[in-house]
Parts: sequence; C-alpha cells; structure tokens
Amino acid sequence: MPNIEEHVKISLARTGKDYAQIHEWMDKDPGKKAERHDVSRICEFGSIIRAKYGEEGLNEYVQHIYDDVIARYMRGKEIIGTAISASLAHHELTTLKQDEANGVCRMRPSDIDLLIQAGLATRDLEHSIHVAQKALEIAERTGSDLDMDLVGRGALLHDLGKGKSKGIDHGKAGAELGVTLGLPESITIIMEKHVNAGLTEDEARELGLPSKDYSPSRLEEKIVIYSDKLVDIISHPDRIVDSEIEAEHRFKEILEQYPKLAKSEKAFQRHLAYHEEIQRLIKRATQRGEHRPDS
Repeated sequence: MPNIEEHVKISLARTGKDYAQIHEWMDKDPGKKAERHDVSRICEFGSIIRAKYGEEGLNEYVQHIYDDVIARYMRGKEIIGTAISASLAHHELTTLKQDEANGVCRMRPSDIDLLIQAGLATRDLEHSIHVAQKALEIAERTGSDLDMDLVGRGALLHDLGKGKSKGIDHGKAGAELGVTLGLPESITIIMEKHVNAGLTEDEARELGLPSKDYSPSRLEEKIVIYSDKLVDIISHPDRIVDSEIEAEHRFKEILEQYPKLAKSEKAFQRHLAYHEEIQRLIKRATQRGEHRPDS
C-alpha cells in the first residue's frame, strides 16, 4: 500500500494541497490504522473529516482508502498469479482449465478478491494462499475421496475474519462475514473451527466465544487445520525447518519446542491427533501406490 509520503504526493498532484494531517491520521498510529481504513465507518469518520477539512478533505480521505484497496488488490493478483502458476507446475498442468472430477486445483481469483476486500494484510493473504496450496497437496496425498473444492476454498478463506480482528474471535468474524457474502456453510464452519484446532464448548465459553462445540467432524476440516499449522511452522521467523516435508516429520517435536505455535495444551493434543490421523492415511495411500511420497 502507498506510505504516508506517497499519499501526500498523490493529494498534492490531485488538489494542490498535501492533506498530510489526514494521511498521518489514517496511517501513523498502528493501533488505530485498521479501524480508520474500515469502509463500514466511512460515514462516521467522514463527517469528522468534512467538518475539519471540508468537502475536498473528505474526498482525499475516501481516496486514501480507495488507493490502499487498489494497491492491495494489485498485490493480491500478483500473489495469486504466482500461487496458481506454482500449483499448475506441481500438478503438471498447462492451463487454468480444471478437471472437476479430480479437483486438481481450487484457488479462485474471486476468493482472493474477497480476502482483499475484507482488508487482509499482505502477510495474511500470502499465508492463506500457502495454506490452500498445502491443504490441496495434503488432501491429494491421503488418497481419500474428498471434496477438493471445500479443501481449497476452505483453506484459502479460513482467515477471512483477520481483516476485522487478529484475535481469538477472527474465526467468528470471518464466519459472520462469510454468511453476509453468501458463502456455503461448509466454508464458514471451517472459519470457525480452525481456531485453536477446534475448541470445545467449555473452552469457547472461557474465551468469550459463542458457547458451542467447534470440533471438526470432516476430514476436509482437519486437513485445513493441519495445513494451517504446518504453514505456521514452515514460515516461522526462526526458520525452524529447512523443507516443508521436515515440518511434517518433526511436527510433534516442533510444537513441543515452540508451545506458542500450539496455543494451548488442549490444542496441542488436537493438532497431534489430526497429524497422526492424516499421516496414517498418507502412509497407506503411498503403500497402495495411490500417491508418491513427497520429497
């Protein structure tokens, strides 16, 4: 996204005034930046801006948000283009035409648009794409009869709520937004269930979330949760693994060594259970010759 200096130059070129105070108010305070860019609050903040800076100042405030959205959109298009190319290369495809029966690749540019419009930061967008790639790969390696569209879309959209909240309630926020956008319930359920690997009703209540059982019931849901944690390991800033397959081989050891990755002891046990279940399926599929082992 444009930084403050770039926004100032854009305003100066457009109006002859820099409106630096507006751009600094928008971007300078990291703790308030997200809410000041929230399109649902344009009327609230816009009236304040208009009263202080006039109609032209209001236009620059709205234009600031617009320029940021466009920048995120273009960055998102670049990221998804790279991700799709990588997926196509992995599956030895040469076009975007998909084999619907096999469900080879399920990353839709329209879903990327949803993530960008929801306000996801570039880092969260990249994470979501990586999780989708990993989930599709893991699902294929299990040799199971799965809904690959659900795996790919559920993984890609699992953090939709992070444009609204970075906290424990981001799954709830994403599910609520998903409902308003008309997303399938099977996908909004994944958004809710991936948090802390599927909270129990008691845990949810203690954390201030709606009191219900968030345990995953479908293998597709478990694969998304597992892939999400694998990507956390693979992309860890301490570079704790040298390859993606090492993250699988050392999964339990790494979560024991880095307890913050697991979030809690109960979540660790759930992560370990999904890891063991999915790896058993991968081993059986490999032994049957249904899929080659990754290297």
